[in-house]
Amino acid sequence: MEIANYTLKEYFDQKKSPCLSFNVYSLNDDIKKDEQLHRSDYFQVILVQEGEVKQHIEHQSLQLLNNQISVVFPHQINAFELTKNAKGIVVQFDEVLFCSDLLKNELISYNNDLMNKLNHVILDAGEFSKINNYAVQILELFQNLSPIKKEQIRFYIKIMLLEIIEAAHQNYQGFQAPDQLDVFARFKTLIEANFKSKRTVAYYKDELQITSKKLNEICKSKTGNTALNIIHERILTEIKRLLLFSGKNHKEIAFELGFDSPSALNKFVYAKLKETPSELKESLSQIYKY
Repeated sequence: MEIANYTLKEYFDQKKSPCLSFNVYSLNDDIKKDEQLHRSDYFQVILVQEGEVKQHIEHQSLQLLNNQISVVFPHQINAFELTKNAKGIVVQFDEVLFCSDLLKNELISYNNDLMNKLNHVILDAGEFSKINNYAVQILELFQNLSPIKKEQIRFYIKIMLLEIIEAAHQNYQGFQAPDQLDVFARFKTLIEANFKSKRTVAYYKDELQITSKKLNEICKSKTGNTALNIIHERILTEIKRLLLFSGKNHKEIAFELGFDSPSALNKFVYAKLKETPSELKESLSQIYKY
């Protein structure tokens, strides 16, 4: 069965509205597309206030009840169905949003331990109410956007996610030590530590002590992408962050990320996105502009 791929850019293009780094809606809105199995390039948080949501993530089916949350990671195969009385909020946001080292360090490896904790988070009423209040504020701000409110939403999303992570760490019994993580999680962790200097599949397959073929099979099963594409996506994410938030020029960014020259950076970005770093910065500025 062919799995659909969703992106925030395509969503906003269909609405013929400017692309944002986030999307927010109520569970009682029209969400028929989310009933189909799909992958997406963004994080998705489902907060169930009342009723039941049937959530499908990878090979497991979950029953989300009130005071429960599900965080779906980029590229996880997922879908969800609602009961008639289901109420809640869905918050979607892209990975470039994470500027803080804490969030990047928490989320970047996408290891099974973290996914198991966040795919299904069961909270008591007090914990859920605190996190739900952020989601309610995000939805209210989203319904009447302004440059200031966009920045407020980004702030609340980060706070909300940190609160979810903190609650999940406290409530979940079953932590895996780093040497117990699966191959894909170890691959992502290696990329995070080395992507500025190591860009070949050969380096990572040697570190993981598996073949390139096996590594590609694992990556495709997890994300639908090859190992090389995953390495390149990590570099692109960092390029976007630096273009938006660092204040560095193209030469400084090129050398920070291990490119031989600004022209090499230019070629890499154009090969991947069909636009120059300057054009990319302009398009990102439209998404993130204040």
